[in-house]
Amino acid sequence: MTQDGVARNRERFDRAFALLDDTREKVLDSLRTVDQGQADRRPAENEWSVGEVAHHLAITEREIMAKVADLAANAKPHEYDYDEVIKKRPYRLEDSWDITKTGKGTHPPELTPTPGRPLPELVEGLRAARAHTVQLLAPFRDQDLSVKFFVHRRMGPMTLYERIAFTAYHDLKHLKQMERALAAAGRQD
Repeated sequence: MTQDGVARNRERFDRAFALLDDTREKVLDSLRTVDQGQADRRPAENEWSVGEVAHHLAITEREIMAKVADLAANAKPHEYDYDEVIKKRPYRLEDSWDITKTGKGTHPPELTPTPGRPLPELVEGLRAARAHTVQLLAPFRDQDLSVKFFVHRRMGPMTLYERIAFTAYHDLKHLKQMERALAAAGRQD
């Protein structure tokens, strides 16, 4: 691979991680504004509390990024035609955080959060998940991750760069959910 190719791969990798880190910091900032009671309060019986959302984000990141690392190491390159992939997407990747455009999704059972976790544990879980992601994916920074794909159950195939960014949009979608939960909790007080 040429020096230009390596530099381009590093730039795309770093850009995806910058988005990931920016949205995670916003989630952590939101958690810093709540006490344990607010973190545990559900806005409605069938909706997650702020704490449950935070736990979901940590366990989801660990699960997804392990798959991304495995694909980076083992996936066959160019398995999909990217132009065809884009045409079949139900919505733009950048819109995936906005449930008014995407609808409310469902999650696999293994990504269901546990209620009532202490706030310090939730914060540490989010930080540890991100540190684990960095450890898993750093070895692939020089690799062209635009030629390997992750198949998402709703979005279909996406490049590994896109899957990293999609995790940031997932955080952002749930940050909005946290804000709605806190607003509802404020109305209940």
